[in-house]
Amino acid sequence: MTATADAPTSLTPDTISRLRVPALDELTNVAVKGFFAKQQRDEGLTSNWFRALSLNEGDLERLNGYLLPLLGSDGRGGLTDREREVIATVVSGENRCAYCHSNHANKLGKVAGDWSFGQRVAIDHHQVAELTDRERALADLAVAVNNDPRSIHDADLNRLRELGLTDELILEGISIAAFIGATNRIGIALSVPPNPEYTGVPGH
Repeated sequence: MTATADAPTSLTPDTISRLRVPALDELTNVAVKGFFAKQQRDEGLTSNWFRALSLNEGDLERLNGYLLPLLGSDGRGGLTDREREVIATVVSGENRCAYCHSNHANKLGKVAGDWSFGQRVAIDHHQVAELTDRERALADLAVAVNNDPRSIHDADLNRLRELGLTDELILEGISIAAFIGATNRIGIALSVPPNPEYTGVPGH
């Protein structure tokens, strides 16, 4: 199921996942309840993908403990926010995950200050001239991690080093690509639709 710009502004739990989705007032895990409350305050919504996973609250709490810092929500150093979102957007596009593709393209546009940039990277990063050499190399690495990790050779890693990436940053890029691939597979299996807010042109 794919939402469109004309979709309703909210989706009922029954349409968020192929499995049961608990209502927010059913949740008992303090960390999970706090996560959704913060999302509502900061973004004015609760994301469909996280709502779908809230069926197993403990698993969602543990997942968030790894995923959110990996995507830079804790203000960590390392890869830039834009580089992280380039990786997440490219991988989600490769896997054709409707929710993750729309979500990360939208976030990349916000980070870049150009909504169309995120959308164009989502379609085909090879055609986006504004990508830096470092972003392009990270995107290529992400595709390889997702599609055929055995195809990665020392020369590919040396290319990243020549562009100024340390081994720690390369590992971070690999980890983001691999983990986003896992989240894509969950979203696809549950048929989680994008939030309508992720799919329309801002201001329209």
